Amino acid sequence: MSWHEIPLDNTPDQEFHITVEANEKNIPLIMHLRYNTEGAFWHMDISDGNTGKMMISNVPLVTGEFPAADMMRQFQHLGIGSAIILNVTDKTAGNIPGMFDLGTDFILLWGSGDIE
Repeated sequence: MSWHEIPLDNTPDQEFHITVEANEKNIPLIMHLRYNTEGAFWHMDISDGNTGKMMISNVPLVTGEFPAADMMRQFQHLGIGSAIILNVTDKTAGNIPGMFDLGTDFILLWGSGDIE
């Protein structure tokens, strides 16, 4: 499986169009990321990039142990690949990106198939 970093920043309410590779296909998606200030966590919605139809709603952006780290695992039937949040520094303890460290201390990686 190959992994690609999805460029993110810490804008608290962001939406962007992206094409990801999954199962040897290019899949257009719309990602909407929001920061929940009361719960102190990021969450993501994913829509079909061609139709705008919501596919997945309110997936929390947290790290984890494999195979549970794959945020898309429960949505394998959609065929859009795998996604993980990875803590890439030792500055932040824990497994939840804070309001200001998404895209720097924590990155989003998209994989082209299932995590084994």
